[in-house]
Amino acid sequence: MSAELEQNPASHPANSPQGQPSPAEIQLGSITLKSVVLGLFLVVTLDVVAIYIRYVFHGSLMTYSHVPMAMLMSFVLMMAGLSVLSKLTSFRLASTEWHVILTMGLIGATLPCFGHTGYLLGYISAPHYFSTPENAWDRWLLPYVPGWLIPSNESNAVAWFFEGLPQGGVIPWGVWVLPMLWWFTLVVAAFVTLACVASILRRQWVDNERLVFPAMQPLMDISDQPGDGKGWLPEFTRNRLFWIGFGIAFGMIAWNCINYFLPGFPRFPIYRGRWYWIDRQFPPIRGFLGIFTIFFSYFASLDVLLSIWLFDLLFIFEGGWLNQLGYRAISPYYYRGAYSMQTRGAFVVMVVSVLWVARRHLKDVFMKAIGRDPTVDDSGEFVSYRFAFFGSIGGMLYMYVWIVAIGFDPVYGALFIPAVIFCYVGTAKILADTGIPYTNNPVGPWGLIDMWLGSKGQSPTTIVAFRFSSIVTSHFKALFLPALMHAGKVSDGARTNRRHLMTAMALAFVVSFITCVTLILYLGYTDGAYNFNSWEITRAAERSFPRTVSAIKSPGNPFFMKYPEEIGFFGGGMAMMALLIFLRHQFTWWPLHPVGLAISGSYLARRTSFTVFIAWLIKLVMLKVGGPAFYRRSRPLFVGLLVGYVVGVALSSAIDVVWFPERGHAVHRY
Repeated sequence: MSAELEQNPASHPANSPQGQPSPAEIQLGSITLKSVVLGLFLVVTLDVVAIYIRYVFHGSLMTYSHVPMAMLMSFVLMMAGLSVLSKLTSFRLASTEWHVILTMGLIGATLPCFGHTGYLLGYISAPHYFSTPENAWDRWLLPYVPGWLIPSNESNAVAWFFEGLPQGGVIPWGVWVLPMLWWFTLVVAAFVTLACVASILRRQWVDNERLVFPAMQPLMDISDQPGDGKGWLPEFTRNRLFWIGFGIAFGMIAWNCINYFLPGFPRFPIYRGRWYWIDRQFPPIRGFLGIFTIFFSYFASLDVLLSIWLFDLLFIFEGGWLNQLGYRAISPYYYRGAYSMQTRGAFVVMVVSVLWVARRHLKDVFMKAIGRDPTVDDSGEFVSYRFAFFGSIGGMLYMYVWIVAIGFDPVYGALFIPAVIFCYVGTAKILADTGIPYTNNPVGPWGLIDMWLGSKGQSPTTIVAFRFSSIVTSHFKALFLPALMHAGKVSDGARTNRRHLMTAMALAFVVSFITCVTLILYLGYTDGAYNFNSWEITRAAERSFPRTVSAIKSPGNPFFMKYPEEIGFFGGGMAMMALLIFLRHQFTWWPLHPVGLAISGSYLARRTSFTVFIAWLIKLVMLKVGGPAFYRRSRPLFVGLLVGYVVGVALSSAIDVVWFPERGHAVHRY
């Protein structure tokens, strides 16, 4: 029974005057139809917002974080609009329905721009357009790319995508149909696989380990208090602390918007960041106050925040020391060589420990899947354990067959696909622990196997196949898995049938993919995709394929042959992580969380460490001065800060659309 019927028995069809349900009361299982329709509306809206602001108006980064700004803007403004509607009419949405809408938005937001489709269209269109006599891609790249993998440049179809149609031209949709069809099957296989993995791990992470999922806490707070028809705004706004937080965040961005029209007008320095050097032999500290990160860090635990910035200091001093000794350890801002191997070893042990801790649960899943233990209850999961087990195997098998079909070496492929799931599980666990919205894979699946096997002796088709398949298999945000795990946490608030919720999320995935691909192609042929001036479409492939060509020309030996000393750092990272995990489980007072070591020196950890330090300091002072009760009472303040920030970014984006088209202002950064 839906929450709507539970809260209002009079709305039951049997109690209606005619005894017939109204359209709004038609149920999809235990999920209302209106929540699914509004969820799809949210998905399409956030796709349009993200793509237009990123590619047309050149404003803020709408989908770079794990909690995309395009989704937050659309979700918050939708909630405010429907609150006004509920005040004027009898239209109501229960909190459970808002949780359904939120989960659909989380899935839909994984696809636009940086999410996936931007990289996809950028990679498959680049080989023809950016091929020149100097880079010789026609010799070293294109011969190893199957014809069905990328669109044909017949009649300048790809060139027109980047440069815009000539006058009177017609969009050549036909050249995209076959490659997009095959890519869609791979993306679907990845979604099914990761959805099954999320179904397997949900109970362990949410119920057994009770992970906090800090990034979802403020959004769940908002969804728990929607409009009730008694006021013009949602219930969560009826708190003085909320409006203080809202005024601070929104006021700073609104004040800075004046500078758009009066360039000499003073601004709050909330967007600026720079690197501060201790010594040129040591990595610098990035001085940037990412207030967006602070909002979510408030909901993370102190030991997690402490470990992130403390292990960043470890990178600065250890990396600099190794650099002075002549090791490859810094780049100079981020890890490389010896230190990256240390982080890689720590990450591997962390993921192994995640699976080890869940071993009893994984055994229950397996026994239920093969029908050996009917006492295991899987009725509350996204899919049955039988489907999750065999679905994940089937999905990985299709992904394996797909990459082999485009030229991947079968032996490499058999190791590569499990490594993909391994790395994605690790990234999802890091995000579930930290809630830091800007988090990337510390190591990719290719890095795990290439360090032992190398590319020497591999065919050019394997090297090219990896580069193209990396769009799905090596996504820096772990593709769909973090969003699916977050949906598992949010579904606790939805208190609804998770099987039907998975159907709604799958629908959101399909609609978002079609919307993004269609809209990007349309804008490309209308305005010229090269004018997007975006990393994922116009530069990512252009800068990645030269490395692919270099690997074909000069295949490398495995790491342990080229840099045998760096394997020692890999082992050292493993030992350090094992020690941290032991200390954390052995001593309740141990203050460091292992997650800090697993991301130490990585790109986004380096860029956000100072912000995390400020967040840790704020939270520490609040707990020491006011105690846990004061900390809990301050929760509306940080929800208000987040909502004010989101509305402020929306205001800035609206100003760009009206007064500064194609010259937008990047308010939302990391």
